[in-house]
Amino acid sequence: MIGLLLGNALRGPLALLAGCAAVVAICGICKCMKCGLRDCACMKKLLRFIGHDEFDDFELMILVHEATFESKAKMSSIVKVTAGRQNVQTDANSGGIFQQPLHIQVEQGTENVVVELLDSHSYVLAEMKLEIMGHILNEQNLQPEMVYSMKQKPRSQITKPKVKLTMVVSKGGDEETGLLAGMSSDVDILVRQQLAKAKQEGHHIGEGHEGEPLSEMEVLMQACAGPLELFEGLGKTHNVYVAVLGPPHSKRWILGIWNDKKEFDSKRPPKQEVELLKIETVQGDPTRHHVFVINCFDESRVRKSLTFRRIDRARDVWVEILHLLVTKARDAKKAMKTQAGSFRHPTHHGSESEKGRPSKSPRGRSKTFMG
Repeated sequence: MIGLLLGNALRGPLALLAGCAAVVAICGICKCMKCGLRDCACMKKLLRFIGHDEFDDFELMILVHEATFESKAKMSSIVKVTAGRQNVQTDANSGGIFQQPLHIQVEQGTENVVVELLDSHSYVLAEMKLEIMGHILNEQNLQPEMVYSMKQKPRSQITKPKVKLTMVVSKGGDEETGLLAGMSSDVDILVRQQLAKAKQEGHHIGEGHEGEPLSEMEVLMQACAGPLELFEGLGKTHNVYVAVLGPPHSKRWILGIWNDKKEFDSKRPPKQEVELLKIETVQGDPTRHHVFVINCFDESRVRKSLTFRRIDRARDVWVEILHLLVTKARDAKKAMKTQAGSFRHPTHHGSESEKGRPSKSPRGRSKTFMG
């Protein structure tokens, strides 16, 4: 009887204590979720299973094209990207043109990706937040070269800050896989973006045969057109526009150099031209990560070099697309020789027919071409 009375008397306080313990436990879990609860694999899976977390870990590649703002004083700027406990940033640039890829691991449970514009002293000038579910994992929002307005910080001494980004959530199965075999992951992603942009622009301006998609060569030609800086003597540079011409508009495959895009659009002859088949190497400058060099031969078989600095895209994108174009032009020449040889000697076999065949010199993925 005494035990029953004690049990009834303690039931209320014990229930109250249990309720308080439950509240403390829930608060503790919520706090731990912010302090690394997901470091435990079991808890991480549980939070995904019950639907609290809406996505698994993924890698995000952000190509920082440029940052623009108005300021009375010229300053170097840095773009920093933060996702939860992870952060990466670009090199400092005085012109605001970065063309630099950043890779960041977005951990499960992260709510936003924060993009900040810093000065050379790491002082935050402006920032913006992008929701993971509402923006990053929504493919409709991840268009190439999107311009975002940023919120300037008080006393930052800049106005109208904006940043141009291309964001790619890591995935496979892209159409250009065959073209891009052998490239590093960074360059692969950047070249894919450039080819996709070229394909879209080519359809917009009506390139290719009516009712047919652009060929690989047409896409590469469209992708290999744009502004560059051409080096002259004593380190001086001037802006030029570069594009590739080929059949049926030109008898030969050539890399043309114009003063500007207006001259190119007006179909004026280039002020300089290099035959693709006479390009020996295309290589990045190891000491200047924005510069690349084309080594080639002129009409007199005299070796010369052209040095360029990139403007609107990463240096290695130019190198890889030029490499692909030269390879395609050489393959096209071999195919034409083989076809012409078969017409001239339709019934001959053996050593005589070898005269019409292209050289079987091996050519790998290097940027050196056999002359």
